[in-house]
Amino acid sequence: MKSTEGEFEDELKSAQELIRRGEFRLAVQTIETILSDKPKHKDALYLGVVCDRYLKNYARALELVNRLKSAAPDYGRAYQEEGHIFRAMGDTAKALIAYRRACHFNPALEASWRAQGELLSASGRPGEGRTATVQAEWLSRLPREVAAAMNHVHEGRLYKAENLCRSFLQKNPKNVDAIRLLADIGARFNILDDAEFLLESASVFEPDNVQVRLDYIQILRKKQKYQAAFEQAQMLYKRNPSDPVFQSHLAIESMYNGNFERAFALFDQVLDRLPGDPATLTTRGHALKTYGRHEDAVTSYRAAFRSVPDYGDAFFGLANLKTYKFTDEEIDLMRKQESNDQLGYANRISICFSLGKALEDRKDYEASFSYYKRGNELKRIQSRYDADQMTGELQKQSEICTAELFNEQTGKGFPAQDPIFIVGLPRAGSTLLEQILASHSQIDGTLELPNILALAHRLRYRNHI
Repeated sequence: MKSTEGEFEDELKSAQELIRRGEFRLAVQTIETILSDKPKHKDALYLGVVCDRYLKNYARALELVNRLKSAAPDYGRAYQEEGHIFRAMGDTAKALIAYRRACHFNPALEASWRAQGELLSASGRPGEGRTATVQAEWLSRLPREVAAAMNHVHEGRLYKAENLCRSFLQKNPKNVDAIRLLADIGARFNILDDAEFLLESASVFEPDNVQVRLDYIQILRKKQKYQAAFEQAQMLYKRNPSDPVFQSHLAIESMYNGNFERAFALFDQVLDRLPGDPATLTTRGHALKTYGRHEDAVTSYRAAFRSVPDYGDAFFGLANLKTYKFTDEEIDLMRKQESNDQLGYANRISICFSLGKALEDRKDYEASFSYYKRGNELKRIQSRYDADQMTGELQKQSEICTAELFNEQTGKGFPAQDPIFIVGLPRAGSTLLEQILASHSQIDGTLELPNILALAHRLRYRNHI
């Protein structure tokens, strides 16, 4: 007989209490009961990994970690546990990879930053080790509420993070770390006006805070305020023209403002300081493609994966050129990387799609489809798409958005001739319609505007609290 959701929660709490008391073997028994009914239960898998690690059952712990990563590919704590296990087994190289991925998916994991600092320093890389340790120390100094909210954000609990952050800011209205976090939450909900206001305020409270400026640039660009974003990037660049981070941001903002020649010059400056940096080479490839320098774009993408062979974005950049045909050597390289069990999740998705395109071009349709299918399966897990939830939402929309509702709105709207608003349901062809209209010489598309999504979130938030 299967357990109910309430019984699962009770069993999880029981296992957590047993772990707190150090009774790991008893906890494992409870966890196995849950997993027998729900083999992909994220929390149960995580607790199982913790128990087996403490019991030094490393082989079983790694097996559970792989199941956990499959069920929740962006769950930072899964990679943190993997790092702890490899470190205990003495495999420093794999531990560092795992800790780095843990921090990529959840930058609030202090233990992973601190472990990186210790391992890097011990392996003769003191500069990198110090950088990681500084991040760990910064996290340790955060107010408890802000640290908790940050963790909620990176584990997908946005409403809980938002409530906690707002509550903290009511008592500490000038805390810049909390303001940055609330702006990040707003951006994730597509409430860009609020995010922009918050970051503008934070830049007044702490005008020399670089992270605030970098966040502000990202929001301004999302709002298509390209000139304002460029001015912020220019401000940072003037502080230290030799800093590759500032060079890179100014290059990107120059590109968005149509100054491609300056963007290319800045990308070259970054690569002088960081030769072979795959992110810079790939971004430069995107810029060259947009500018019409097709062959140079190909060269830049190739340089990126020759520098870092598992850098999936570079392969995907080539595939996305549509006209590029991968060589035999490149297909072999992608297959080799895709078969590596240490390949990062996002890189695996990009490489699967790129292999699908490469093999489709060669008319090897069976192999091509298998890689497309694998890439889509991985992407579906990562996106947390729920078909039943989407069906429910569309059903509710059809119940509310009746012919009578639209008849009541007849005659409303903006009377001027120039603005054209396209509003449609998901997958209804609204983006295609926008592209068709924007192909007219007197019409310019503005991309997707967040206004309606922002209004929906505000209404949902009010109902939620």
